Order: sequence, then C-alpha cells, then structure tokens
Amino acid sequence: MPPSAVYKTNGLQHEFTTDVPRDELTTEGKTTGPSEFVMSKGATDRDKPSEAKDSAMGLLRCQVTRLQDDINEFLTRRMQQEASNKGDGSSKEQEAEELEKQLLDGADED
Repeated sequence: MPPSAVYKTNGLQHEFTTDVPRDELTTEGKTTGPSEFVMSKGATDRDKPSEAKDSAMGLLRCQVTRLQDDINEFLTRRMQQEASNKGDGSSKEQEAEELEKQLLDGADED
C-alpha cells in the first residue's frame, strides 16, 4: 500500500495518495529545493537529491516526494483562495506567494 495522507479542516476533507505509475515518480520534487527565480539568478542546488535506486526504499522515497508535492500544491491553492476571498485578491495573492517563497527558499536572516 503506497503512502497517503488526509487533510481535514472545517468540514473539508482531502485525501492524498501516491498510487501512480512508477515512471511518473521521481526524487526531484516540484515544490522543494530552490525556486525557479533563485535558480535563474545563478544559484546552484547543492542539495539536489540523487536518483532513486530500484528498490523498495527507492520507491518509497519517490512516493513520499510525490506526496509532499501534492500536499504543498494543495495548501498553496488553499492559501490563495482564502486570500482572494478576504477582499483584494491581487495583494493577498502576492502576500501568499511571498509567504510561499519564504517557506520554500528560507527567509533572509540579514
């Protein structure tokens, strides 16, 4: 049975599964690592994951990466929806995007 997760809040429930074909799984997450913006400025991803081995642990690693991506994307959409429902959607959406960037890229400590 592949890993799964359930998100529940205020009457909303969403299930996440990783029951997808093996060739669609990878260790390179879409929502982890440096953002495209950071990479376009010449950064190097020193923490880039290695390819998964053809083993049970390698498969699990890919499934967990997929699960994390699905959850991150879902929660980002929820944040954007909540922000747009509170009024001025454009500024709230920008704030949500900035928060996402800070969470994914790390906040500057300068």
